Amino acid sequence: MNSSFTRRWRNTLAITAIAALTAIGFASPAAAAPTIDPGATGSLTIHKRVNPAGVLTPGNGLEDPAAPGGPLAGINFDLQSIGNVDLLTTAGWTAAGAFAQDPSTIPAGDLGTAVSGTTTAPDGSYTFGNLDIGAYLVTERLTPAQVDSGISGASPFVVTIPITDPDNLDNWVYDVHVYPKNHQTEPTKTVDDGPNSTYQVGDLIDWTISAQVPSQATDAYAFKDELVANLEIPASVADNIEVAIGGTALVTADYTFSYDAAGGNVLTVELTAAGLAKLNAVAGGTQNIALTITTKVVSLPANGIIENEGIIFPNSGYPISGPGVVTPPVESKFGAINVLKVDASDDAKFLADAEFKVFKSEADAQAYAADPTGNAALPLKAQENGAGALVETFTTGTNGEVSIFGLRASNWQDGVELTDPATFQNYWLLETKAPQGYVLSTAPFGPITVAYNSAAPTVLPFGDLNVPNVEKTELPLTGGTIATGIFFLAGALILGGIALLVVRSRKRGAMA
Repeated sequence: MNSSFTRRWRNTLAITAIAALTAIGFASPAAAAPTIDPGATGSLTIHKRVNPAGVLTPGNGLEDPAAPGGPLAGINFDLQSIGNVDLLTTAGWTAAGAFAQDPSTIPAGDLGTAVSGTTTAPDGSYTFGNLDIGAYLVTERLTPAQVDSGISGASPFVVTIPITDPDNLDNWVYDVHVYPKNHQTEPTKTVDDGPNSTYQVGDLIDWTISAQVPSQATDAYAFKDELVANLEIPASVADNIEVAIGGTALVTADYTFSYDAAGGNVLTVELTAAGLAKLNAVAGGTQNIALTITTKVVSLPANGIIENEGIIFPNSGYPISGPGVVTPPVESKFGAINVLKVDASDDAKFLADAEFKVFKSEADAQAYAADPTGNAALPLKAQENGAGALVETFTTGTNGEVSIFGLRASNWQDGVELTDPATFQNYWLLETKAPQGYVLSTAPFGPITVAYNSAAPTVLPFGDLNVPNVEKTELPLTGGTIATGIFFLAGALILGGIALLVVRSRKRGAMA
């Protein structure tokens, strides 16, 4: 076990149940009439509890089925006898009492070989049996995985075999029960990228780190969000973060924050004494404490997926400089509309220089078509062919293709897949310039679904939309030849990198 991990479990805030001898009925031999049997043996049963609520009272060394908190199995303990403590003498009880008050004062040379046990029973208990008369040091050993899961360990404690019977001071109890307690924090992170907030790169996304308030009062509490490079917190940062307890926002005096945009894009928020007082006032309750951060999407990774997670530090056993309790990751997904424009009479004839704009609704597309100047803010911005600056006009190349990359997935919202098409965020395309020699199509085309497919997350799903164009010709007198052009739209969520999906037209025979 490394030194930083050792410091964590030694300095943890978690409650130690019946740790000191004074809490389990410690009494000197003079206070108990019968003499301790020096040849007797006893036992120590550890009952591990997690997240106890309410006001805690010291145990008395007896079994207590009503002890607060839920059972916690899988926790390792070391038991070491303490030498030079003779419980048949007053001096021995005095030494044991001093060690119980501060286990760190026990000389290392006085500690015997550690015997280990794990609370494997369903009730979170483990019994060390056949213990000789004496004082023992009990040390909890959390694994790194348990620490990462949010379990705060109990401090080391001292217990004696036997203890004074709390119900009959004339007797000794040789089979002792203790109930050390832990707090376990299980934070979550959610994302809000739904309608009215997020459609394209440049829009805002809210992320919330949340956890149930501690079961007992805590001496420290902090959040950290190591944002990916595709996000930034707009200025002013203070206006784009909120800390709340039970849905009630804290005031700025209740916390401090720092945001290092250039040095890792990390936001840290720590409760002040005033904030801790508000948190501790509801400790043991069912409320949540939460940090909400408003970010701006400034770019997209190649696969279109922005993944984010948060970290909390629920007490001083989790210093901000070290690892904290990490939330499961949550994702916001973006994709593309891929276009191939060809001549209807010759599907090998690709049409270049067609220009399009994309909109979040048919109404926006129609409004722009009717008044481009008055509705100049309505077109969405994205990357053309997945590279370069954000633009709002997308032009087909010599191969008839253009990809409009950077639109939020139609059927993925707030971190989950949508299954009802009525809830999809679909898109509409408007042709603003026809290829040379073709008549402009003025009606918007859609709805277009940028579809995430959970059954095939690495495949580029798509849907076809056929839109006719009329080829311009010089008409001799009153006659002429008219050809029909066609282009296809495909909504695709980019999951495996920027890849252009080329959708070819149906065979002429099928279209005839």
